[in-house]
Amino acid sequence: MPKINVYLPDALADRVREARLPVSRICQVALTQALDGSDNATHDAPAELALPEQVALTPPPNHHVAAILRQSYDVAAARGAATVETIDVLQAFLDEGESLVLNTVELLGFPVASIQAAVTDEVDARATTGAGHPSAAGAAPTMAAGAHAALAVAASQARAHGSAVTAGSHLLLGLREDPGAAGQVLRRVGVSEAVTPAVLSALFHGFTFGRMNLDRDADSAALRSMMLTLIDRIDQLQQQLAAGR
Repeated sequence: MPKINVYLPDALADRVREARLPVSRICQVALTQALDGSDNATHDAPAELALPEQVALTPPPNHHVAAILRQSYDVAAARGAATVETIDVLQAFLDEGESLVLNTVELLGFPVASIQAAVTDEVDARATTGAGHPSAAGAAPTMAAGAHAALAVAASQARAHGSAVTAGSHLLLGLREDPGAAGQVLRRVGVSEAVTPAVLSALFHGFTFGRMNLDRDADSAALRSMMLTLIDRIDQLQQQLAAGR
């Protein structure tokens, strides 16, 4: 995907980093809304990003998952593979780097660096043993059966949630359940033990609820700010009255 630099004031940049906001996704939504003049570019909107080949995924991927899948083809091509394996999808998940799900995994005690090290070890080991199929010169990689199976698990979870799209939490579940390289890595570093299907389900529903109540929360935040200001002024008046006695 093409990259566009976004420049922020130092103070704002610090706050964004502290909040671990998905800057790329937020900018994509904001720019789409600005171009379309609408508010319909949401997390629940199916992605319009074209993949190198037709990937049967019902419900369709959202913009975030589509970007990860698109990147996975580049990852496979970079290592000279003929097929996109689950380890390539996991690497693309790490490369994208702004997933709220990935941030949650880190907050649970699994730094991206440790997962990346395990992915690198797995890829190096597969290269040493000759696992996988090298691509023919100039041939673009295609999605492997194992990756299709992981996506099927992801889509199944999305349907169970009644979701209009396959989201990041669903994709991570598919990788977690993978019997191949990606699943082995996640089990090796301990992610599979801590990030259970129940945790991922709770994360999806929590994030969905948060988006549904975004406007209400914004109003509530403004009301809370006004109330805190009022309480502060009342405290000041009480202190002045007490001092005058």
